[in-house]
Amino acid sequence: MAQLCGLIGVPTSRLTTETADSLNTLFNANVRQVWGAGNWPDLSIWGEARFAGNLLTYANDVAQTTYWTATNVTVTANSINNPADNRVTASKLLETVTNGQHKVAQSVTGFPSTDYQASVYARPNGREYIQLVVNDGTTSFSAFFNVQAGTIGTQANVTSANIQQCPNGFFLCTITFTSGAACTSLAYSVGISTDGSTVSYAGDITKGVYLWGNLMVQQTNVSPNQFIVPYDQTGEKVIDVLFQAWIDNPAMVTYPRPQGFVVTTEGFQMISTAGGFMGTNGYVSYNTNPANPVYLFYRRAPYNYSGDTFSATATYVAGQYIYYTRTTGPLVGTSDYWKCLSATTAGQDPEDTPSKWELQELPEALSGILVWQTFGDWLTQDGQMDKAASAYQTAELKKMNEWDRIERQMPDNFQVQVSTHVTSQNRSW
Repeated sequence: MAQLCGLIGVPTSRLTTETADSLNTLFNANVRQVWGAGNWPDLSIWGEARFAGNLLTYANDVAQTTYWTATNVTVTANSINNPADNRVTASKLLETVTNGQHKVAQSVTGFPSTDYQASVYARPNGREYIQLVVNDGTTSFSAFFNVQAGTIGTQANVTSANIQQCPNGFFLCTITFTSGAACTSLAYSVGISTDGSTVSYAGDITKGVYLWGNLMVQQTNVSPNQFIVPYDQTGEKVIDVLFQAWIDNPAMVTYPRPQGFVVTTEGFQMISTAGGFMGTNGYVSYNTNPANPVYLFYRRAPYNYSGDTFSATATYVAGQYIYYTRTTGPLVGTSDYWKCLSATTAGQDPEDTPSKWELQELPEALSGILVWQTFGDWLTQDGQMDKAASAYQTAELKKMNEWDRIERQMPDNFQVQVSTHVTSQNRSW
């Protein structure tokens, strides 16, 4: 706003509410246009792991109390690097001193006589054992895993159990099972164990585990669009445009295998090379595409730079936007727009309850372009067409300079495979 005030010749101290609202409206209207002009590195995420078809919500952040119930554990989100794309999104669980079970749990809708797969990535943090459990209201399907040695312990009622070593000290622990004939819901939980059999005990506040990628998927009687990554997946950044998807992590593999997808009204349907249907079991991609998560190269949806001034006496719901001025820290006095991620109580602001808010950042690469584009609109509104044309030219020049900087200094390329009638071979990746 200070840059715009300088261009229109009005000091920020004399900026009226009416003028500020007008400038903000013009600025926000230009965001989509400039945002969509390219796959800016500040806006485009490369190689991010996402889960397709997951029945659980907030797969990586078990600190979200709206969805997860924590029993005798203290949960800290975004504690260490995850085993898939190496972002710091794994949750830390530490026991409380209470004598009882120490676990996190979430319930989802279930169907009778249906095959399911449940899994979680776990890493020891003072405790070596976890128990993965799903209860269908009648039966508990479970297995113990030693996430230090990489071994499977006692199993109960499961079809199979598996453990696989992964990067960053994690193990992928998996069970499969068939729900009972009366199943209507499924309670998924991951609990800590002292020895691979004991689940109820007096806890130690220095001991626990790390968890990431809690996943539960349906394996029979599935719909044709089982493997959808939604545009707006709860707990993840909203996707504006999906450029590429891979089965393998493109940061770790020279030639990552591409993952096919189609765009639907709900999101991006991951598809198999086999395709087609397979009787009552539904979409054959479930049997030929075991890769989950998938890795995406996408552009985030535009931020929103509008909203009412934050009120300490008001409550907010997920999806609302506010304008908030910081009251503490090195950025005291600065104002930004914030998006509410989950319902608040009165007084829960972005500083004292940061988990409920998302900052609407302004990427540096776009700021100059947006300022001059908005200035041009301001001049047009005022009838100064000649000056507006000059402002638009400056905005376009700044855009071209940014693209030149990206191309010359930050090449963002991934492997491309090209086949000709001479060199092409029938290969399966």
